[in-house]
Amino acid sequence: MRLVLRFTLLLGALVGFAVGALAGVAPVTFLFELPADERNPYARDLWADVVLPSQQTLTLPVFFYGSGRFAVRARASAAGVYRLGRVVETVQGQPVALVAKPIGGDKVTVRDPEGRMAIGRAAGTPPRLVFSTGGTYTPIGTNLAWAPTGRVQFYLDAFNSFARAGLNWTRIWMVHWSGLNLDWLPEDMGKSPPPGILDERVAADWDRIIATAEAKGLYVQMVFQHHGQFSSNTDSNWKDHPWNAANPGGFLKTSGEFFTSPQAIGLTESKYRYIVARWGYSPAILAWELFNEVHWVDAMNAEHNEASVARWHSQMAAFLRSVDTYHHLITTSTDNLGSPIYRDMDYFQPHLYAANMLAGARAIDPAPAALDRPAFYGEIGDDHMSLTPEQKAAGVAIVPPVWVSLMGLSRYPAQPWLGDRLLERGRVDELGAVARFLAATKLGERDGLAPFSPAVECAIRVPLVLVGGQMWQRHPGPDMTVPLDGRESIGFADIPRIYVGSRDSLADGFPGRAVYHCDFPRATTLRPRVADIGATGSAIRVSLDGHPVVEKSWPPRSAPSAGAAPEFPAEFSFPVSAGHHDLVVENPGPLDWFDLTGIDLGFDVPVLAAAGRRDAGFIALWVWHRKGVFAVDAPRPASGTLLLDDVPAGQWRVTWWNSLTGVPAASITIVHKGGMLRLPTPAIARHAAVVLER
Repeated sequence: MRLVLRFTLLLGALVGFAVGALAGVAPVTFLFELPADERNPYARDLWADVVLPSQQTLTLPVFFYGSGRFAVRARASAAGVYRLGRVVETVQGQPVALVAKPIGGDKVTVRDPEGRMAIGRAAGTPPRLVFSTGGTYTPIGTNLAWAPTGRVQFYLDAFNSFARAGLNWTRIWMVHWSGLNLDWLPEDMGKSPPPGILDERVAADWDRIIATAEAKGLYVQMVFQHHGQFSSNTDSNWKDHPWNAANPGGFLKTSGEFFTSPQAIGLTESKYRYIVARWGYSPAILAWELFNEVHWVDAMNAEHNEASVARWHSQMAAFLRSVDTYHHLITTSTDNLGSPIYRDMDYFQPHLYAANMLAGARAIDPAPAALDRPAFYGEIGDDHMSLTPEQKAAGVAIVPPVWVSLMGLSRYPAQPWLGDRLLERGRVDELGAVARFLAATKLGERDGLAPFSPAVECAIRVPLVLVGGQMWQRHPGPDMTVPLDGRESIGFADIPRIYVGSRDSLADGFPGRAVYHCDFPRATTLRPRVADIGATGSAIRVSLDGHPVVEKSWPPRSAPSAGAAPEFPAEFSFPVSAGHHDLVVENPGPLDWFDLTGIDLGFDVPVLAAAGRRDAGFIALWVWHRKGVFAVDAPRPASGTLLLDDVPAGQWRVTWWNSLTGVPAASITIVHKGGMLRLPTPAIARHAAVVLER
């Protein structure tokens, strides 16, 4: 489509996301010496008073700065003179005054105060994240969990690219292999310090990362722990952990003891106290994230001891709140939003690696509007998507799920995992297009928008295949009515690819059965396709209106004989008459799983599909070309008509957006009599967005 830049709208978008233009402001820092003491300086419970220009006093945690020096940092939130007050140490619950010798003076004058706003949370439908001034914060960015090369320089360069694109969120792990773990070093940095001692070189690198994030307008989720540290099976680093008793200086006999050992808990609290003391001044810290994907640690995945992990989270959250004078948010990442692990977290942070990301990214269970805290996907990725290596390498599939996530149940966009690939492939501006759309439409600020999917009329059509939405997710199989007109139901996210049969897998919450209700306008032939089975064999049963039409079992897998035809994928077919039918797909057990990639329903649907959110006066939609959305080379564009049901009468302003560049076309005004609104689309080869405002 031909796009005409509307400067007023784009200017509003840039102003809405102008945090990237703010200059970084250094914290008010006081350095001082304390009387000689042979105790571990990282383990001391030290506090300092800082007198603000208003003459109010903040009591802040002190951290060891190295070379016999200690420091306290305060946010430079106002112009004027800041003074160092008394320094005390908490000993057996009582404050003991210490004689502090300032280095460089006990006063700091701030002329240009910090303008960055801190982030909190507030109620809403769904609940929201808010700036300290009360406005809604809409996170949009990508994960930069670790540096693939260059370590700290990678972040400095990435933050520059993010700022240019208008992005305002990222997520960074404290991982040893990237040189960002304070007490576990990569080999090239030398031997890891003994338990309880932290590495000042790593801390200095974090100083640079946080300062640059402040300068570039980014908010950071700082991830303290990751699952591999305490897992024997999933991305395992446990055998190399310095606290593993199998290693010199280690003391944990099992990885699960991390959550219960008094020694481990004490050392962890000391480390977290240091983190808060050194970087808690920064409004660029969106949240302290206790764990990445904690459901994969041995304590949960092998020992099924969720209670101990939940207690640890509650204890650490309480401890952080007791030392964090600036009250940063606290979260963790695990997929079960009903888990007691989330009891004391400030927002929910599930991750999603679905087979059908265009359905999965729209759904969160339970729906965020029913939750008491904000929720959004902190990671989404293409691991289980049916993409070619060329598509994955090109990064073409990274941003479309972000677009479609705007049209689902969450207030906020899902955040891509592959931030480094976006940078490498020069696609950061594609995510910047999402940021500009969000800023201009204020989509994240709107309460009560309902997700929907309209029918589309289009001359170009493609086969209708009921594809699997989820891979290895603990979620009941669906009982759903299948639309045959091309509407994209959020319920498609619940369609399993993996159907389990063993008692243990079913008890673990994995699906073994799904029910589909279909009204076929004519006779057709259905074709289920099984891609693979578990090693110990499997079985499938497909029933139509209560009568089996497919029954097949497979013995345990064995190495294929030379020249034998591959057994998978296996396709079945059976005829179905016109009319209403109930289709049941199940694993009758008791053997292993099978992977059902999809069911060809024998019908065609328009090549264009759409999903949106709406209320009585606002409609936003994202429209995609089913063949072109993930294509390395875009196909010939297609045009169509969106059929929008129950649109109220009145004048509506319609603005189409180029969703690859984030540039809106000139708006048009239409007068609608009420009811069905037929809205023509431009020619679309990949995807586009449209906003209607009454």
